[in-house]
Amino acid sequence: MEPNPVGWVSAGDAGLPRKAVLKLIIVGDGGVGKTTMVHRFLTGDYLDQRMTVGSGFATRDVELEGIIFTLAIWDFAGEERFRFLMPHYCKGALGCILAFDLTRPITFFHLDDWLSLVRDNTTNIPILLVGTKSDAAPSELPEAHQYADTHALAGYIQTSSKDGINITEAFETVSNLMWNRLTSSPLQTANTWIT
Repeated sequence: MEPNPVGWVSAGDAGLPRKAVLKLIIVGDGGVGKTTMVHRFLTGDYLDQRMTVGSGFATRDVELEGIIFTLAIWDFAGEERFRFLMPHYCKGALGCILAFDLTRPITFFHLDDWLSLVRDNTTNIPILLVGTKSDAAPSELPEAHQYADTHALAGYIQTSSKDGINITEAFETVSNLMWNRLTSSPLQTANTWIT
């Protein structure tokens, strides 16, 4: 094994326990509430956010089955002009939140485009469908459950970043699915541990 470049110290070199890093991508049209959802999950606060330019990145330590790992959250801008970045953005992802705005039906009709981009650039990762802004939506969207079933998604959850409804549940659900996938694949495990 080659030594680290000068100045670099890995967790193993420093005698620290190794920690898994699980990459989660969040995709959907611009303005659906992806960044606000991430902010609520990280801080517990509501932030009336404007659209993300390019992509955002955040981390949070999560504990599952007594093991603490880092959830690396990549929030991709939903504007068309950034879609050429998707193949690079998806590289190494172990899970995905596919988001749409319950108050803007057009965002639901664009899900096929987002789903194709994710599936074309990842390998069989769990994808959770998330309907955002349930606090402002007139009612439940039965088509969302059907969409999740038809497209073999990991499930469907309605959320409200404003009211804090189902935000933690959405991230916990996809984290559990990612963790289960990670621990069932020795090759994936070897590529995910920080060394």
